[in-house]
Amino acid sequence: MEKDNKNLDQDKDQTEEMDWEAFLEKDEEWEQNKKRQKKRKKLIVKTISSVLVVAMLISGLQIWFNLFNLPAIEFLKVSQRISKSPEVQEFKKAIVTIEWEGVKGTGFNIDQKGMIVTNEHVVEHTDTVKVHFHTGASYIGEVISRNPDLDLAFVKIEDTDLPVLPLSHEEDWDTSVGEKITFIGNPLSFTQIANEGTIAGKVLLKDWDVPVMMIDAPVYRGNSGSPVLNENGEVIGVLFATISSPEGNNRVGVAIPAHYVIDLLENE
Repeated sequence: MEKDNKNLDQDKDQTEEMDWEAFLEKDEEWEQNKKRQKKRKKLIVKTISSVLVVAMLISGLQIWFNLFNLPAIEFLKVSQRISKSPEVQEFKKAIVTIEWEGVKGTGFNIDQKGMIVTNEHVVEHTDTVKVHFHTGASYIGEVISRNPDLDLAFVKIEDTDLPVLPLSHEEDWDTSVGEKITFIGNPLSFTQIANEGTIAGKVLLKDWDVPVMMIDAPVYRGNSGSPVLNENGEVIGVLFATISSPEGNNRVGVAIPAHYVIDLLENE
């Protein structure tokens, strides 16, 4: 009987020893799993951080590309130079940035109570836009008139004593080839960029009924709706596109002559 009890005690000790070892093994395994989970969490955090950094770099890439490409550097230099002119500073007061759902274009005010001229394609799919002046003042504008045939549109904002640009009534502008012009707009990722060029003549575009003005000047995306100003400070045209020059050796800007803007306003 004592022998049996002794054997039972030995079996019990062995069982307890085995259970303890198993517990230690499980505890060690749990610690290892915990470490692996921590590593996974760190890896996930690093991955998410890397993705966010890449996304930020991509979003800023276009701005940096625009800033450091040679044409952009050149027109920034020109803008800085001619913007020192008191006349150009005065012109800029009436130039606006038009925005809606990621679309950005240029416009200019022609009435102290708020009437913005821009291109129809800038406001093609909306009835309301945000209008920002050089002073920082912003408005909600209503698109009140469109003319796709001339790629012109009018946006109404509500205020008083707003700065304006005068429109030229000159219809014989094509005799002014070589005349110097200034235009101001929001090309690429920039705003209120002033530039200069010359009148290069007129051209009749395919499917158009009226001749448009060609200007020899650096025109970029975002300049749509920019006013073309003569040496008297009058708007003689509204930029809307670029085309290959008749000679085919470079691109030129094309603008709707200002007298068509006046005709549309008179028929409103």
